[in-house]
Amino acid sequence: MKNKKYTIADISEMLGVSKATVSRSITGAPGVSDALRDKVLKLVEEVGYQPNTVARGLSTGKLNIIALILGDMRNPFYADLAFGIQKLLTAHNYMVMIFNSEYDSKRELEFIQLTEQFHFAGLILITAQNKEISDKLKQLNLPKVLVNRIFPDYDGDSVLTDNFQAGYEAALHLIELGHKEIGFIAGHLYSSAATHRFEGYRQALRNYSLPFFEEYVFHSDLKMETGYELSKSFLALKKRPTAMLCINDMTSLGFMDGCKEAGIRFPDDLSLVSF
Repeated sequence: MKNKKYTIADISEMLGVSKATVSRSITGAPGVSDALRDKVLKLVEEVGYQPNTVARGLSTGKLNIIALILGDMRNPFYADLAFGIQKLLTAHNYMVMIFNSEYDSKRELEFIQLTEQFHFAGLILITAQNKEISDKLKQLNLPKVLVNRIFPDYDGDSVLTDNFQAGYEAALHLIELGHKEIGFIAGHLYSSAATHRFEGYRQALRNYSLPFFEEYVFHSDLKMETGYELSKSFLALKKRPTAMLCINDMTSLGFMDGCKEAGIRFPDDLSLVSF
């Protein structure tokens, strides 16, 4: 029976019940007896019927899909996060659509607008970056969660880590290894995670009366390719720090590749900690 693609109309005709009854049985909605629901679900399983999620969403005015907007799918942190989010939402009968912005705020704004245009059930945003996005989120009439990002005037749901403490402890680790000149590869100036990590690093230097050198600070866009290019600026320094903190793993991988090409050995010649 599974060779044919069955519709909800076929199921209702085969059982002699209304399409609404079949739909309520499948979705677990009230108004259907247990015996009839079991009968519907048994036939659905036998024929291999698959509900059309998009069609059902268009009819109800809301798609059962959660948008997940992230910056770089190559980043293992995002991959692990997306896996966990999808696993949990699938268990609650939601699908996840992943949008890869490559840290482009214009693309992120377009993706947010799509969730509104197509009536998504919700939005999870990991790369919120500027005021335009903040303003758009205020107007967005659907459930939304910011992950590891926050805006000063945002009062919605968010899941955050203590990025200030992370920056402080990373710098402290290098200080305890004996390093006195520590540089930093920073991220976007408008990223709360990046700025808080940098502030934690600066506080650790102050607490241990260590010098801060502006020339030891490099700014990245969180991409691997940019890390590679920044290694050239690092290598061009007349005097280099003995240790570096890097804003994320992808940037650090590019930075390490560039340094290794120049003969720098990790950690013999340069210690590196990344987030």
